[in-house]
Amino acid sequence: MSARLSRGPLLVLAGALCFSTTGFVQALAPEGATPYVIGGVRMMGGGLALLLWCALRGLLPRRDGWPPELVLKRVIPAALALVGFQICFFRGVQEAGVAVGTVAAIGFSPVVVAVLGFLLLGEKPVKIWYASTALAIAGLILLNWRNGGSGGGVSALVLPLAAGFCYACYYVFSKPLGQRHPPETVMMVLCLAGGVCLSPVFFLYPTAWMLSLPGALVALHLGVITTALAFSLTLAGLRETPAAAAATLGLGEPLGAACLGIFFLHESVGVPALAGMALLLGGVVLLTLFSGGGGKRTG
Repeated sequence: MSARLSRGPLLVLAGALCFSTTGFVQALAPEGATPYVIGGVRMMGGGLALLLWCALRGLLPRRDGWPPELVLKRVIPAALALVGFQICFFRGVQEAGVAVGTVAAIGFSPVVVAVLGFLLLGEKPVKIWYASTALAIAGLILLNWRNGGSGGGVSALVLPLAAGFCYACYYVFSKPLGQRHPPETVMMVLCLAGGVCLSPVFFLYPTAWMLSLPGALVALHLGVITTALAFSLTLAGLRETPAAAAATLGLGEPLGAACLGIFFLHESVGVPALAGMALLLGGVVLLTLFSGGGGKRTG
C-alpha cells in the first residue's frame, strides 16, 4: 500500500485522537466550568488560534475565493452544524448519561454521514466500511456496557442522536470546502462563526474559572488542541478519505478517551469494556489500512 493511500485516514484518526482529550481536560477544569462555556471556549478559542496561524502563514481567506453561493450552501450549514453539536451533545449527555449519550451520538454519526454523503456528495461507501463500522459500533456498546441502563429512557436519547446528526452534517458540508481551501482557513471561518453564535453563553454562565492558571491552560488546550488542530487534521484527511470512512475513523475518539480515563484518571474497566476497546480498535484499523484514498462516486 502506498503512503498516499494511507495519509488521509491517518490524518482523520490523528484528529480523532486530539478530540479524545476533550473529556479528560474538562475533568481537570476548575469548579464552575459548565458544558456550554466549554463548547463556546472550544469554538472561539480554536477560531482565534487559527486566525493567528493563518495570518502568520498568509492563509487568510480572500473575498473572491468565498462567493455568496458557497457561503450559503456550505459555510453557514457547516457552522450551524458545529453549533448544534455543541448544544445537543453537552446537554444530551447530562440527560442520558455520559456513556449512553456518547454511544448514541458518536455511534449514530457514521451512519448518517454515509447516507448524506451518498445523497449530497455522490459518495458510495467502500465495502470495508460496512464491516468496520459494525465492529466499531459493537465495540462502543461493549465499552459502555457497565453503564447500561443509566439513562432516562428513549426520550433521553433525542438530544444525543440530534448531536450525531449535527456532526454528520458538519462532515458532509465541510468536505467540499476543504477541497477548495486550506483546512486551516476553512476551520478558522467555521470556528469563528460558531464562536460568535455561542458567545451569549459567556454572559449566561460562570467564566471566572478561566482567569486562574489551571482554567487558562484548560481553555488553551480546548481551543488549540481539541478544536484548531483536531478539526484541521480531520478536514485535511477528508480531502483523501470518503466521508463515511472518515466518520467511522472518528470513532477512535471514544477509544482514546477511554484509554486516558483508564491510565490517567484510574477508571476501572471490566472484561466487556476491554473487549469493546479491541473491537473498536479493530474497526478503526481496518479502515485505516484498507479504505484507500478516495471515495467511490455514483455519478
